[in-house]
Amino acid sequence: MRGCPAVTGLEKGIAVDVKQHSSQPLEIYDRHIFSQSKSYRAHAVNHLAYGVSSTPRASQLPFPVVIDHAEGVHVTDVDGNTYLDYSLGYGPLLLGHTPKPVLEAVQRELSKGLRTASIHRGEARLADLIAELVPSGAQSAFVSSGSEAIQLALRVARAATERNAIAKFRANYHGWFDNLHIANSIGNDGAATIGQDPDASQSVELFDWGTLEGLSERLDTRFAAVIVEPAAINAGCFAPPEGFLQVLRDITRRLGIVLIFDEVITGFRLALGGAQQRYGVTPDLSVLGKALGAGLPIGAVSGQREVMQVIASGRLLHRGTFNGNPVSLGAGISCLETLKAEQATLYPRIDRIGNAIAAHVNAEARAHGTPVFAQNVGPCVQLFAGVTQMDGMADLAKVDRSLILCLTSKLLQQGIYTLPRGLMYVSSVHSDGDLAFTKQAISTAIAHFAQGLEANR
Repeated sequence: MRGCPAVTGLEKGIAVDVKQHSSQPLEIYDRHIFSQSKSYRAHAVNHLAYGVSSTPRASQLPFPVVIDHAEGVHVTDVDGNTYLDYSLGYGPLLLGHTPKPVLEAVQRELSKGLRTASIHRGEARLADLIAELVPSGAQSAFVSSGSEAIQLALRVARAATERNAIAKFRANYHGWFDNLHIANSIGNDGAATIGQDPDASQSVELFDWGTLEGLSERLDTRFAAVIVEPAAINAGCFAPPEGFLQVLRDITRRLGIVLIFDEVITGFRLALGGAQQRYGVTPDLSVLGKALGAGLPIGAVSGQREVMQVIASGRLLHRGTFNGNPVSLGAGISCLETLKAEQATLYPRIDRIGNAIAAHVNAEARAHGTPVFAQNVGPCVQLFAGVTQMDGMADLAKVDRSLILCLTSKLLQQGIYTLPRGLMYVSSVHSDGDLAFTKQAISTAIAHFAQGLEANR
């Protein structure tokens, strides 16, 4: 790979336990071994398609590592290498891997049996908590994933308005179903992968996220819904431009269009009430997931009563064997109760750590004169490579994604586990000692990255 020289010492190295060092300056940890991960993958690809259960997991460099166990904010792979984790299960683990209240709640539910598809008291309790904490969450309906919840939200909007068209923003990700799995990257308005039905998205019209140009002219009474990531975390941690969300709210209210905030990532992470609380704009419907389940699968559509009436009346069919399963809802209840109790200190701390990580990346990149840049929205941090500044979503076209994989591989070798594409999440468990460890790891990784670029020129 250009600018990413061969990894040194992988076969002859030693396993490293970063937990022993997470509160003191980092040593050189580019000595990880991955022999057991390699052996696992050679076996897995025989009968497990692509050797993984979600395609992006296979992109990790220098090798897709296989995790054996986790504790707090550390994960340990099958070779015995332990990493400080900023992937957080691709987002859900806002309370870390082993939050005691959540684990106890899960055990209580499991002790009652696997009550699949049963009515239970946890359903109303979690709905009550969401209504208390999320500005738009007067009523909720539960499903098993964020992608499912997106589809339910669209169905609710269409039923409530008796309209069909959907407005979607470029580079906003709303799950893998054919109708919205389009225009996920700048410069490609088409399907995100092969095998998609090209007719599935015929009722979807595309807009540019963050810009008000054309909104008033193009949005009209054909539209059932406008769906938007209020903060575009998936695209690269872009905060909404001043006034953008409020203008969306004003236009949709005037035209009777359902405004849907996709808060699968931002819900309970950017504030206890999500991005809508942080930015002071309340949608008609919110889609929740990830952090809501504290690591267990869950999705929810939470909305204002007048819109949710189509479900509340029983007219709109809302089905799913695993909807509202007791174990996931027990985890969700415990998670929200914990976040509520700790909100005064938790949210300022994770914001501060996210800010510090991004600032340190940028300072080190400038010091080495290397094309690396980080930006964050609170505790969500995106690492870019191939650029030294990001002024807006249009700049995503300039990013070198192969170099991001190189950069995150350098971090992995320093004991920092991120999403391969450079996204980092801060949890409630990350400490100031972890931040010190992370800064030193970033310094070393960027130095190695810069050396690799220079050597490959």
